Amino acid sequence: MEVKSFANRCQYQLALGQTATYAHQLGLTGMTLVLFIEEIDDDNRRTFETPYVDATNGVTVNPMFVVTGTS
Repeated sequence: MEVKSFANRCQYQLALGQTATYAHQLGLTGMTLVLFIEEIDDDNRRTFETPYVDATNGVTVNPMFVVTGTS
């Protein structure tokens, strides 16, 4: 598991690649990327919580958001 804070789409894309590289270095075929975010709506959750398969090493990254804000 890799843990990051969600800042923006660009940083999210970088985090996916970093997580895939890290998993590959560990000899894993997949890893969960946990992203902390203050709030997220259902549409963005569906958009961003989709599996990512790295084209270079074939590692699958499964992003998951943890909401830190209060409703």
